[in-house]
Amino acid sequence: MWSQVGWYFSTTFFPRNLPSDVESDPVLKVIDRLHFVPMLLLGLLSYSIGGLEFFGAFCLSTVLLYHGIAFVNSLTHLVGSQPFVSTDNSRNNWFVALVALGEGWHNLHHAVQWSARHGYTIKNGEVILLRDPTYWFIKFLEKFNLASSIKLPTNEYLLAKANQEFKS
Repeated sequence: MWSQVGWYFSTTFFPRNLPSDVESDPVLKVIDRLHFVPMLLLGLLSYSIGGLEFFGAFCLSTVLLYHGIAFVNSLTHLVGSQPFVSTDNSRNNWFVALVALGEGWHNLHHAVQWSARHGYTIKNGEVILLRDPTYWFIKFLEKFNLASSIKLPTNEYLLAKANQEFKS
């Protein structure tokens, strides 16, 4: 329930201080604080173009998209494998990874948050690459200089972060 909607009602939904890199960048700070404004503007634009029908379509697509994203957070904290040690119950879930283009590789997302690629697991003490369309898209953006300084963990680092049951 927390990952689906509960966090919206938390007192930390709008934290006083953001991480230092976000806090120091005025554009990121505005995006964080006013993230709902583009959605409201798109709703108004939809209504102005097509009346209630377009506004209804906007609302339906927004609700479906929101719950699709929340589904990633809900299911990948309940079902799947935990190849890496993290401070929560995050898991890798192949079904979510399939329907959400790689976002189901959620365990590494929490264990090594700075990694651009989350499609890793450990099998018999070896690092295995998983299909990760989100990472492929980041690499595509890099080819056009739209992404840079992409960070990836080394195999040694991943093995050190591995859950003991996955090392054997």
